[in-house]
Amino acid sequence: MNELPFDSIAIIGLGVEGRTCAMKLAELGLKIYASDIREDVDVSSLERLPNVEVELGHHDLDRICECDTVYFSPSIPNDAEIVREVRNVGVPPLEELLTWPDSSEFVVVSGTNGKTTTVHMINYLLDKLGIDREVGGNAGGGFDGYATLYVRAELARPKVVVCEVCDMTLDYFSDRAPRYDVAVFLNLGLDHLDYHGSIERYAARAARFCDRARETAIVKCDGEERKVVERMEGTPRCYDRLDVEVDIPLRGEFYRLDAKAALLAVAEITGESPEELAQLLSDFTGVPGRIMEYRLGEGRLVIGKTDNLSALRAVLKDYGPLDVVFWGTPRPGEDYRIEGIGRALREAGVERVYVFPGLSEETVDDVIEELASSGIEASRVETSEVASKALKLARRGRAVGVLGNGQSAITSIQHDIEHAVRFLTAGSERSRG
Repeated sequence: MNELPFDSIAIIGLGVEGRTCAMKLAELGLKIYASDIREDVDVSSLERLPNVEVELGHHDLDRICECDTVYFSPSIPNDAEIVREVRNVGVPPLEELLTWPDSSEFVVVSGTNGKTTTVHMINYLLDKLGIDREVGGNAGGGFDGYATLYVRAELARPKVVVCEVCDMTLDYFSDRAPRYDVAVFLNLGLDHLDYHGSIERYAARAARFCDRARETAIVKCDGEERKVVERMEGTPRCYDRLDVEVDIPLRGEFYRLDAKAALLAVAEITGESPEELAQLLSDFTGVPGRIMEYRLGEGRLVIGKTDNLSALRAVLKDYGPLDVVFWGTPRPGEDYRIEGIGRALREAGVERVYVFPGLSEETVDDVIEELASSGIEASRVETSEVASKALKLARRGRAVGVLGNGQSAITSIQHDIEHAVRFLTAGSERSRG
């Protein structure tokens, strides 16, 4: 392990990303000053750490100046007052002190859907090739945060660094993040439009993100994603046009598209051919919380996070028809995750929906109202009851989906269902024996 060129860091902005980075970097032994202009932030996970000082309602410029470096949360814009003040006093940003981008291949993966799966596929291929790497990404997506990945890469100096990028942080990667070699942009879907404002503005952000790549950008070139390609200055590689047979034990065209993007990314940084790399993915088994299908006699159970309308439509296309769906709720204010789901489910022939608190209790009634307006019978179910009820319906020969929002809740339900399916399968085999 290499030594870091700093031993203290100021983390400005304590959303999920900032809090996670503060905790993980403190665990690595760094001294942390962490602040947020808001006072209603839950920092209980940080207050127990002896090497973390937390300040809410104020950014103390003197304390920031005492730190060796500073990391601004990606949600803080470049022209924010605190950014200008820190820049004027000369505290160097974390991104400018890193040395690994000069020697490591840096691959970034963004888009609306499929980011985590694609990152895991890239990691899987690199592991099969015996290439050392660091893998991480935004804390909101289940990783340990960007700054944590940067610091771990600085300590390890791997050959490859792979990062999942939330589409709401595309501007940060275009402006402040370490320069990356390969950018992968998977798809342009109906998500976070409250942030982007429109599909066109989202496409413009994606194009700028892709154009910053030092070596190449890998993009889906047909369909809605053409809007990204048209706005790019450079010429991308089109992963959806890759003529390679992908044989993976996962059903769904979207998984094959994710695999093609991963194949092109690894081919770009290793020089291996996509055709040879494709053979290495033959036993890739998927990512917890993402779409999986379980068969129980005549019935089947499809489960995984589908937290936007584009993801839902893709799953219904590849895994439908479904008779009954259990749907996890979004957070309050995320109306774009509710609008249109009733119509999509009705058009797919879904007869009944049970709504469970995926991310919030407060939006259960909102989801039920949306479903009812589309003529779908819907009612509430507790999260703890979903696995047993879904299994019971599937064992009766129904096609059941456990979909929607709430990665943690859905992953837990998936774990319970997988455990039950294994038990039932083992019991069936013993009976036949």
